[in-house]
Amino acid sequence: MDAMTMSIPRGESDEVSIATLTDNGAKGRFGVSYVRSIISQAGVGFTETPPDEDVLAVDGTVDFAVASARIQVKCSSRFKIAGSSASWHSELHWRERWKESGVPVYFVLVILDYDERPHWIDHHASGTNHKAAAFWVRVNQLEEGGSIHIPKTQRLTIDSLYVWAKEVESCFFPAVV
Repeated sequence: MDAMTMSIPRGESDEVSIATLTDNGAKGRFGVSYVRSIISQAGVGFTETPPDEDVLAVDGTVDFAVASARIQVKCSSRFKIAGSSASWHSELHWRERWKESGVPVYFVLVILDYDERPHWIDHHASGTNHKAAAFWVRVNQLEEGGSIHIPKTQRLTIDSLYVWAKEVESCFFPAVV
């Protein structure tokens, strides 16, 4: 579905497009928003990297009390939520930037079970459900290679943020972990 096909009824027979993002642009925004919602649920701040300033190959920081963790977010409908893992090609310059970081850097993959935007979120009488899930892996300590292996046992939840906070703290207070 392209930006011009997402439309709303206007009058009896006319429809006007409301979409201004490409499909990839919409997925990118959805991915960051989905991750932000989980971080918000935990009561933790998130600072998004401004466009064209992602020189560290991160989309934002998760703002813990001691220091921030960095995250790179990708969103895709190429995979299914079910399964044991997913792989994502990483650019060499991403890995170089991540290795330079003194704080943890996490790669978060948001998986949409559907490619078409209208199916990403289900609105119903008792609430709203996202047909998505996010999985993560720490990437600033990865070995050389062209792909990132994301285990689906590491689903992004509030509990993940406790793990991340401890890993950030261990950068400053090694006895924490």
